Amino acid sequence: MNNTRRIAILSLLTALTVILAKLLAINLQFVRIGVEFVSIALGSILFGPAWGALSAVLADILGGFLFPTGPYSPLISIVAVANGLIYGFFLYNKEITARRTVFTVLTKAFVSDFLLMSIALYVLYKIPIDELFIARSIKTAAVIIIETLIIYFVLRPVRNILYKKGWIIPDNQQTDILKKH
Repeated sequence: MNNTRRIAILSLLTALTVILAKLLAINLQFVRIGVEFVSIALGSILFGPAWGALSAVLADILGGFLFPTGPYSPLISIVAVANGLIYGFFLYNKEITARRTVFTVLTKAFVSDFLLMSIALYVLYKIPIDELFIARSIKTAAVIIIETLIIYFVLRPVRNILYKKGWIIPDNQQTDILKKH
């Protein structure tokens, strides 16, 4: 795939991430409920961990400057990078099975949503870590179910359609991904 198309699609996904994270999310005391993972995961699935991480961090930085809700924190940008890396590492150029999807979401939920974000919020706002862990564990449990269902039942078919139509060409030309769908 040429870089112009890749950059154009990733730019759209980055803008979508900002919209989903800043305009369509619900902010509670310790928890923010949003669906920006959809565009981050799709970018990582289509273009790999590095491009997915780049798109996620750019969306975090742009969203923070365009719609500030607190001080900018590089720690939260690290969480965004981790999200893109995890989705891309486990789902890019691979068959997206139910098992792989669950494992990916569990890894992302534990590493990013629970550990890294809890640490970032503790450092930023000095919220007692035990309160953070309780609140974030409830959110993480819900996230696991929602993300697994959306990635498997929505993003997997979208990726397969994009591949079959030739709009996105997998870097892995072995096409074993396409043969199974």
